[in-house]
Amino acid sequence: MKYYKIDYISIFNTKEEVLGYANGEFVHNGKEYFEKIGNGEIIKEAPVFNYFYLQTSGAKKEWEWRLQDVHGGAYEYPAGGYWYISDDFKLLLENFKIAPDYHFYETKLLYKGNKLKYWIFQSPINPFQNMDFQKCEFIIKDNINTYIFHSKEEYLLFYKKHYRETKTKLRSKIIFFNEYYDYVVNANTGDKLVSENLKNAIETLKLEGLEFFEIDYEVSVANS
Repeated sequence: MKYYKIDYISIFNTKEEVLGYANGEFVHNGKEYFEKIGNGEIIKEAPVFNYFYLQTSGAKKEWEWRLQDVHGGAYEYPAGGYWYISDDFKLLLENFKIAPDYHFYETKLLYKGNKLKYWIFQSPINPFQNMDFQKCEFIIKDNINTYIFHSKEEYLLFYKKHYRETKTKLRSKIIFFNEYYDYVVNANTGDKLVSENLKNAIETLKLEGLEFFEIDYEVSVANS
């Protein structure tokens, strides 16, 4: 089973340098909605969030220098690293299998005077739920000892203690998922992972601003 890490490009070797982030400060009651979404709540009856705009810490004239199929969110935006994606990307994702739980929130993005349809992609709500910890393996920087845990709770207790004492993170050696998905997250690293099929579809459609990376750990899926 071949997976790739997927990420969006946010830093460029140009005079503008930084990609604009989605800011929803003008969304009616946005702060209330974004707080709930950031806390992992799915709001199925949410209104269309009207409107977002792109902003950086640089000069205002540079905020709209580039439009991608994926942006990050900042300022007034749900916490959790949820992506701000184009309608094309959302339509593609809906044709593939996304790990639960997730949700799309329709928004309007004001860009160069026009309002475009963009979406907050809230995923995953609980990245641990698809992982079988008894079949996952982790290592620390010496690459000698392998750690296996019997539950999420046992993993989290060790992880927090290890990080508090060493300021280093557990590295993934084998990540074992209970079910196959084309889009899934490695909860240990936070890596967003896509199947080779989804990667190929993104490249075929030439969605703007996405890049892929080989991963240095094994991904296994039950019954595959």
